[in-house]
Amino acid sequence: MTTIKTEGLTFLKKLKTLQDTMDSFSWEKDGINRHQSYKYITEKQYKTNFKKALKKAGLLWKMETLNYQFIPDVTERQHMIVCNFRGQIIDPETGEREEYLFSGSGADSGDKALYKAVTGGHKFFLASNFNVAEDMEPESDRDEVPNVQIPPTPEKREEIKKELTDKNGLATKMQITSLKKALKTLREVDPEQETFIAAIAEKSNGFTNIKKKACEDLIIKIGEMIEAATQEKAS
Repeated sequence: MTTIKTEGLTFLKKLKTLQDTMDSFSWEKDGINRHQSYKYITEKQYKTNFKKALKKAGLLWKMETLNYQFIPDVTERQHMIVCNFRGQIIDPETGEREEYLFSGSGADSGDKALYKAVTGGHKFFLASNFNVAEDMEPESDRDEVPNVQIPPTPEKREEIKKELTDKNGLATKMQITSLKKALKTLREVDPEQETFIAAIAEKSNGFTNIKKKACEDLIIKIGEMIEAATQEKAS
């Protein structure tokens, strides 16, 4: 945490009001993960309570993505995105603010890994800074159903390791799907990139001949282009 500007105690008092208000809420596990059989506090509840607390304290919240890393094939069906974020709590009356750096990660079989990383990072920030306990310790099984998984054999682990480290092999179906979805989003936010999109399709022979590393680099580059185009539209 970095204090950018500190003049007087007004800002600190507002931060205390923010923390006291967050502490006053009755945090309920209003979500259920039916796949892994556990309850959790939803993003909606986190954001709703945080919004109320900010309003009461007279503060603003700003969050931005600094960078992210795409990690393909973390399982046979999923890829992962790890993001680094910068958050700022701002006093609009004085311009004083505090800056927070934090991370989040998300895995998915489609195009929601980035969304999960953003959501997870935000929830982690709120839970850590305002002591919101979800009671998910390994010792507590009150809200969880055991989910026993058979560990992979040594041969299977070696196969997975080889697939993950072989950057010269052809891109997986999941990578190609992620690339196509990223290009679709780019076309929507910046139609002028149509020539760029067509060139990728042509050079990869209709997305059938592209290496894992090249596909991963393209997804990251396109993500940066999408973010830049989105920011340009907003400005």
